[in-house]
Amino acid sequence: MKALHVTDYLPTVSARLVTLADPVPGETEIVVRVTDAAFNPLDAKLSQGVMQAFFPLTFPYCPGTDFAGEIVAIGDGVHQFAIGDTVLGRAEPTAGGAMADMICLDQSKIAICPSGVTPATAACLPTPAGVAQQALDTLNAGPNAPLLVTGTGAVARAAILLAQHANQAPVYVLGDGLARLENLGATLLSPTDPALAGILAKTAHILDTTGGHLQKLVLDHVQPGTHIATVSVPIDDATATAKAIKTGFVFLQTDPAILANLANLALSMPLAVPNVIPFNLDQSVSVFNDFINGTLKGKPVMLASPA
Repeated sequence: MKALHVTDYLPTVSARLVTLADPVPGETEIVVRVTDAAFNPLDAKLSQGVMQAFFPLTFPYCPGTDFAGEIVAIGDGVHQFAIGDTVLGRAEPTAGGAMADMICLDQSKIAICPSGVTPATAACLPTPAGVAQQALDTLNAGPNAPLLVTGTGAVARAAILLAQHANQAPVYVLGDGLARLENLGATLLSPTDPALAGILAKTAHILDTTGGHLQKLVLDHVQPGTHIATVSVPIDDATATAKAIKTGFVFLQTDPAILANLANLALSMPLAVPNVIPFNLDQSVSVFNDFINGTLKGKPVMLASPA
């Protein structure tokens, strides 16, 4: 099998394609022939070294956590899946392995992909839609409870759709570049929108996907008792105490039930981002380098047969 390998953190990271022996599954493991795999911002942060405290890497390391493909081998203890099943999955960040012909991981990290969902769509779901769902579960807003989301990326997009589906509640989005979220049914707010303070006065649940200036803007207007779930930059305890708010930093834990639910929801809603940059494994070195250096804009997705 072929795999993308990196040998160190930035600035000395070196990426190359290598040839390895095909993996052999352990007792509860499966081997998937990868047809599609997606890069996420987390993959860039891992290789830049900024996540070492949470996700220390062992080199050489194969990047990529989110993938879709076909099961080609199973361990003796695997009974829920069979060879030939089409699945989507998410490897642990420290394990990686998705940017390869094959990936071997525990059966708890995958779910069946419905036939109506393309592998490319499935590969774009596990991390962004998964963390959006986990954050919404953490906030636990009741029916019709308004939600404010900061940011306009893949996590924000998924959160809008998932919140509307679950609670039929009004969703407000605070961000820059709001055009990418038009036609999703949310109320879009720029950082200078005079309605922001009033909306925050009646919104007790906030999902912050960005940190930075948008998080600061929210904290400037937030009301006591508000619950903020963050997925990018945590809010420190001193700030939370001073503002009398509840905060929590959401680390995505791969859950096969959530994966399966997201795949089924993708049959009827556009959970995956539309701005895909297709490439194949042979192009992965240059795509990876451009992605971690910030010169590649969009969602890089490795496809079996990119257009």
